[in-house]
Amino acid sequence: MFSWGNSVAFLVLCPLSIAALTSGRSFPTPVACPSSGTLVRSAGAGLGQLSPGENSYISTRASTVLPGAWNTYLKNVLATSPTPNHSQAALHNILTSQSARLPKLGIAVSGGSYRAALFGAGVLSSLDARNSTAAQKTGTGGLLQSASYLSGLSGGSWLVTSLAQANFPTIADLTFPPAAQVNSGLGNAAFGGWLAQFDLTNPGPTANDTLAYVEAILAEIAPKFAAGFPVTITDVWSKAISRHFVNGTTPQDILAEGAHGAGVLFSDIAKVPSFVAHEQPFPILIADSIPPTPDPSETVPGETVPLTSELWEFNVFESGSFDPMLASFIPTSLLGSSNASKCVAGFDQAGYIAGISSDLFNEFNVSAAALLASPAGPIIELINATFGPQDVRLDSAAVPNPFKGINPNTFANTNEDFVTLVDGGSDGEQIPIQPLLVGARAVDTIIAIDASADTADNFANGTEFINSAKRAALFGSLYPFPTIPSTADIFVQQNLTRHPTFFGCNDSVETPMIIYIANGRPPADGAAPVTGTPTLQTTYAPEEVRAFIDQAFDIATQGIDGDASDWGTCLACGVVEKARARAGLPRLSVCSACLERYCWNG
Repeated sequence: MFSWGNSVAFLVLCPLSIAALTSGRSFPTPVACPSSGTLVRSAGAGLGQLSPGENSYISTRASTVLPGAWNTYLKNVLATSPTPNHSQAALHNILTSQSARLPKLGIAVSGGSYRAALFGAGVLSSLDARNSTAAQKTGTGGLLQSASYLSGLSGGSWLVTSLAQANFPTIADLTFPPAAQVNSGLGNAAFGGWLAQFDLTNPGPTANDTLAYVEAILAEIAPKFAAGFPVTITDVWSKAISRHFVNGTTPQDILAEGAHGAGVLFSDIAKVPSFVAHEQPFPILIADSIPPTPDPSETVPGETVPLTSELWEFNVFESGSFDPMLASFIPTSLLGSSNASKCVAGFDQAGYIAGISSDLFNEFNVSAAALLASPAGPIIELINATFGPQDVRLDSAAVPNPFKGINPNTFANTNEDFVTLVDGGSDGEQIPIQPLLVGARAVDTIIAIDASADTADNFANGTEFINSAKRAALFGSLYPFPTIPSTADIFVQQNLTRHPTFFGCNDSVETPMIIYIANGRPPADGAAPVTGTPTLQTTYAPEEVRAFIDQAFDIATQGIDGDASDWGTCLACGVVEKARARAGLPRLSVCSACLERYCWNG
């Protein structure tokens, strides 16, 4: 991961002056607080309450965009279905609003650094109506356009952030944009691609190039410090991420000072044309909160954050938590504000939000000596040398606490000036399923994409999925979760990570269906594996990126044991099962065989 080595050591010995770094730059700025005098919105109890902005977006998308999107998906399913002609009418009824309300679909993209971003990209490509293979051969194209929500954490947050802020392009154009766009000279108005051929932390061909890169990053974060905010390793990390997953960077200027996403705010996704037109799923990123005194009894072995800590979400309109310990939100555009009388704007840089969601450096902090000896150590030393001592943890994100004094009996950070936030998978939940379980969102079906590295060869074995179920169980019926195997051994023995599997088929109608697609093995066609890459691999050549995304597409569409003849039809059956059940409609006969084949029944 971090490997700046000698370049960082030089800057530690010869730190740059803050005055020189901040010259001519700006960061969070004071703004007027809400006229209501209230910064915090209560999310309520039970099912929770959505923000007016989210409510409006989801309802408008449902009425104006989704009927056409579902119809396009239906046509793709029918065109590729092996179902005999006499069953076509029944299949057609799967996705018509006349027979039932349209399904509400959410897609969750797991963490796992670049591996997760690439695997998630391949799966999303298999669900994209604009991909001719997905539309005309596999019959899966159109579900991405039909989804109401798209959540991501860690590496998955990189994919979700880049896709949303770049105006929802195809995966091909997201990872490798047209040359005219890359060379447009439009700065933050254009996306230059993932640029995976440049390492996230050591991108220069020479030590001097990397030194200039580090100096540029320091110059970009210094204004935040000058504005009175602490800077931590998350700030450095987020600037590296911005050069790959936020508008404003090209291969020609990645090593130099430039736009690099500065000023591209997560809340400003609301102004992106495809969002204004309600054409993209509603994006949500996830982070974990570290309480002042973590409870080791509720911490998954090997993880750093208790399952009982509140889970934060960042969406275009609000940031906060639905967990009952907090159940409060503030406008994302005012993130960084500490109370209703002192508000700021510009804190919610898109790269910073993705950086929070993927900051796993706290895992090295078992002791001060261990942290300094870890890959994060040189950056911690550089921050101290450049900015001096700060009264916050430097291994995590330090976000001014807008919820100070709220829920003093349940909110662990109620007395803290700053909330400490880290990678959304730090509690062991690498798949961001929970925001899609919030009752007010009424999601029927979740496609859960798991690119965790649970095995020695960096494939998933169901462990993170199990941790999601464990956390949901801590909250009773608040987050209804389908019945799943209790151990990774069962996942492996029953090959549940080696092909798409449906969970929740026979659970109550209140429990959503989860369609689990894991990076559990190479494709069944015998191709050499390319998706089992280490979490700490932060460089991919262009041909590796293409091969990875292509293989992830194949894994997502291979059916069982390589027999994908029924996958398009069966996926459609899984997607609509809960919506039909909630409407009181019987299971379609055309779907019975599909659900028997793909559902896990214990």
